Amino acid sequence: MPEEDQTVLLKMMQQTLDDIKSVLVLSNQDKLAETKKKLLPDGSVKLQIYELCDGTRTLQDIVAAIQKPDNYVRSYLSILRRDGLIRSVEREGRQVYEQIF
Repeated sequence: MPEEDQTVLLKMMQQTLDDIKSVLVLSNQDKLAETKKKLLPDGSVKLQIYELCDGTRTLQDIVAAIQKPDNYVRSYLSILRRDGLIRSVEREGRQVYEQIF
């Protein structure tokens, strides 16, 4: 299969997966909100960092925003990733953090 066809196929698969995710998120909104509330206590640093994970901010951006050492922020990012709340992605040559739901 030519590389161009593979790229088109992968894009179609990604769109299908995104559509499935949207349906699952929509149909499980109450459960997701309840889980987030348990994992992200009001006023916590964990919640602050989670809210900064908007898909545009790097580690250094988040460090600057909450004015904590990078090791401190890095540990919370690791916890959020382990909890399944965020992921790191590369955009425009930069590693940024985004919420999964």
